[in-house]
Amino acid sequence: MPAMPIDQKIQLMVTIVDRGKGARVVDLYRSEQLHFNYNCLGLGTANSEILDYLGIGETEKDVVFTMIPAFRVKPLIRKASDQFQLHNPGKGILFTIPLTGVSGQVQRVLCKHEHSDDSKEEDIMQGEKQCDLILTILNHGYTDEVMAAAKKVGARGGTVLHARRVGFEDAENLLGFTIQPEKEIIAIIVPRSIKQGLMQEINRVAGLSTEKAGILFSLPIGDMAGLNFDSLG
Repeated sequence: MPAMPIDQKIQLMVTIVDRGKGARVVDLYRSEQLHFNYNCLGLGTANSEILDYLGIGETEKDVVFTMIPAFRVKPLIRKASDQFQLHNPGKGILFTIPLTGVSGQVQRVLCKHEHSDDSKEEDIMQGEKQCDLILTILNHGYTDEVMAAAKKVGARGGTVLHARRVGFEDAENLLGFTIQPEKEIIAIIVPRSIKQGLMQEINRVAGLSTEKAGILFSLPIGDMAGLNFDSLG
């Protein structure tokens, strides 16, 4: 697949809101001619103290994945932040992840609109800290233990997606043990300064050598709204 032209870069935008609001998020993005939206069910992992601090009334979440041209990210995040009040604690989180490739037809549909000049757009990423998305894929039933380890290092909370591994027979043969098909994916956003320590701690308590059989990887985050890590130092 050829590299995408710099003015047609595609990003994955992830929007996490309270359960039931995902449809409204999709409606907003569709009104902006963004038609590649995927709404999943998630579960927040913040403890009661954090929930009280953030003012979150529930932990069941809708997680919306949307593909969007990079030049449209900032104005759309601003619009979504205003509509869903993401500047208020606990209302939701929105962030982008750069993609290195996407289906050609998808790219043509997404980039058919006129390029907008974002050179004067205000940078809406909160604070100056660089952040990463840590994904941990592990056996079902160990979310609390992983989040306890993550919070020891400084994580505030995360979002859990339920998944099922398919085509795992080859991996079982290579690793030498049975792989449980039911999985949980824990997504945690952290400042880059604590990423390494957090991943090491999670791997210690939930890595492949444990009964949790966790696999970890990290992704860089671009623009973001709904989180402020200034209090983490």
